[in-house]
Amino acid sequence: RRWFYGPRVAQFEQEFAAFQDAKFCVSCNSGTAGLEIALEALGIGPGDEVIVPPYTFVATVSAVMRVGATPVFVDLDKSWCMDPNAAEAAITRRTRAIMPVHFGGRVCDIDRLGGIAQARGIALIEDACHSWGAKWKGKGTGALGLCGIFSFQESKNMTGGEGGAILTDNEKFAALCRSICNCGREEGMPWYHHINVGTNARLTEFQAALLSAQLSRLEAQTIKRERNAALLNSELAE
Repeated sequence: RRWFYGPRVAQFEQEFAAFQDAKFCVSCNSGTAGLEIALEALGIGPGDEVIVPPYTFVATVSAVMRVGATPVFVDLDKSWCMDPNAAEAAITRRTRAIMPVHFGGRVCDIDRLGGIAQARGIALIEDACHSWGAKWKGKGTGALGLCGIFSFQESKNMTGGEGGAILTDNEKFAALCRSICNCGREEGMPWYHHINVGTNARLTEFQAALLSAQLSRLEAQTIKRERNAALLNSELAE
């Protein structure tokens, strides 16, 4: 008798946060919504710039435009991820965030990008929609910067048909993202108490149940994919 924010959602959020080595997981109904909510929670809007790569799904860029900010494209390096040197060169007084994409499971140079963001006092938002299970020096993607956004859309390596998640180690930021995702409500307050201008981007209990089942198989399926890829590379090389 509970279709959202019940025990299944709570269970999946705990499981996925632990799997990616993050302290907090805020589930949502898509990776696209997660990107928009994270930007909104940072107060990014008109007059602001967000540095993005050109090689990505449209949502990385459209999320920036949806909050009224300006996407600034910088090129890739040989890893097919954002070039830290190009990102640093693109920073202006209007830059509020760097949003690299861990493309195809390959993790960006977080040491460089994180260092640049920290030195300039701007946020590092990971578009981690391709990086379930990926790690950088022993820590999972998603909480390597301020936050990271994941997608569970039907084409992804783990899926609930649709779905997304925002991971972070920042409790205050997680609470604000949760509020925006849940119609601006405040946790522990009456149902019709709204403290923020939010939206309804909640994950359902049904999707959360699917995702918990998917997560239990993700490691084995990832290893199988890696073996298949190695076989294809070997045979195609001839």
